Amino acid sequence: MLPPLLGRLRGGAGRTEIAEFLQHELEDHFGLASPCPRPDAIAARLVTWWASTGPARDNP
Repeated sequence: MLPPLLGRLRGGAGRTEIAEFLQHELEDHFGLASPCPRPDAIAARLVTWWASTGPARDNP
């Protein structure tokens, strides 16, 4: 799940796209019907975290 998630973040995906990706993965791939915490809350945290990493994320 990490490589596609990081690819979306690198590509500029926003909260909605990340939440939809997480929801799809949790339901379809892992078979979870009602994940907790909610994917939109996780997406918001991920997008905020990604934005805070700034240029450091481009350096290996």
